[in-house]
Amino acid sequence: MHNIINTLCENNGANYKLGILKEHKSNEQLKRVLMMTYDKVAYRYYITMNHWNKPDTSPFVSNSSPTLSLDDALDFLETKLSTREITGNAAIEQMDAVFRSLSDEDRSVVMKVLNRDLRINCGRTQINKAFPNLINKPVYMRCGIYNKDTAKKINIVGATVQLKADGTYREFECDANGTSSSSRSGEEYEYPVQFDLMKDYPNGHYFGELTVINEDGTVMNRAEGNGLINSSTPPHDQIVFDVWDYVTPEEYAMATKKEKCKTPYSTRLAKLREILIDNTSPQIRLIETHVVNAMSEALGHCMRWMNDGLEGAILKDSNSVFRDGTNPQQLKLKLAIDLDLRIVGFQEGTVGTSREKTFGAIVFESDDGKIKGRTSGFTDALLKDFNSRRAEMIGKIITVQCNDITKGRDNGFYALSHPRFIEVRDDRTDTDTLERALETKSMAMDLT
Repeated sequence: MHNIINTLCENNGANYKLGILKEHKSNEQLKRVLMMTYDKVAYRYYITMNHWNKPDTSPFVSNSSPTLSLDDALDFLETKLSTREITGNAAIEQMDAVFRSLSDEDRSVVMKVLNRDLRINCGRTQINKAFPNLINKPVYMRCGIYNKDTAKKINIVGATVQLKADGTYREFECDANGTSSSSRSGEEYEYPVQFDLMKDYPNGHYFGELTVINEDGTVMNRAEGNGLINSSTPPHDQIVFDVWDYVTPEEYAMATKKEKCKTPYSTRLAKLREILIDNTSPQIRLIETHVVNAMSEALGHCMRWMNDGLEGAILKDSNSVFRDGTNPQQLKLKLAIDLDLRIVGFQEGTVGTSREKTFGAIVFESDDGKIKGRTSGFTDALLKDFNSRRAEMIGKIITVQCNDITKGRDNGFYALSHPRFIEVRDDRTDTDTLERALETKSMAMDLT
């Protein structure tokens, strides 16, 4: 398995990787490793590699006489961790024992599985081309884009407008075994403060945004705050969960199966208010919410928040139900054009300038190949960090902000006007398409 993974890393070409995967189409262990790494719906392990990634953690001694096989270790992940038969410190201790009983190569594979990344620069879509329907997509309800046509699908009387927090999305799940948290792509995270506060919450799924609060009570800027949240040492005492939705386990299961849910947002919001009524902690709170009866009211709240330096607003029809995919009754309101695109390379820095030792710009592209360009705007610290791990950065998703999207006369693709780097999106595995980008541009123009 270790050799197959290394072979997949030898060439970044999509056709090359697809060919290698198809060569091993009968390899059941490979399919199992791929599923247990990338299927974040069927497999969740409730521990992270943070414990073993810490600098002060003793490295594993090379094991010349392993007593466990790769399949033994995968069985442990599947039957003990994924089922939550063991959790917490007991899970860490037993996982540590498993690591020490594996060969060096098998340990490397299992660590990648727990990290949910085999480091082969190959995502769910490409894997499913080789092995149809192998990897499930996590449930995620995204916003539609506001424009004059989509606004007509909203019943504005009694609609809800909420702050679009300048943080990072998280889903928290409460059940009989405790509380867990994941990103929109299914990556697992631990937030002990929120986990403790939510230990007696009703079973279900809670959706919201994490931000970091400065000592003076203000919200830390998005890039810095999200960087800390996604680091190996998050500032847990400063992290706030602004929650905006609650979905029961039954309706969440319906959405997973693409069935139509029935509970309107007004009812879910009322239940969420009821759950939070006795909450006194500033680290969990209902997102700022207002009921409106006219589009001008919604846009007024949006402009007020944006004038305060915040990102914008979300407009929701009170009858909107929970669903997997884009919800046309839930619209994003903001003026700047933010697009999520994939890093495909680095432009070298100009000789004789301060960028000579790092790089001049990051080259990006949309997954449909219709948007291409490069962006800069990095701090010295980011330049040094990204340059030190170029190979790791290739394939990552970044948010790029721009003022316009245009197609040159002699180009077969679209370019961004004045692109500016915003942040790395570790919670995304796919990019915006040209269609989505043009919808975002239309929204910005309509709001203006």
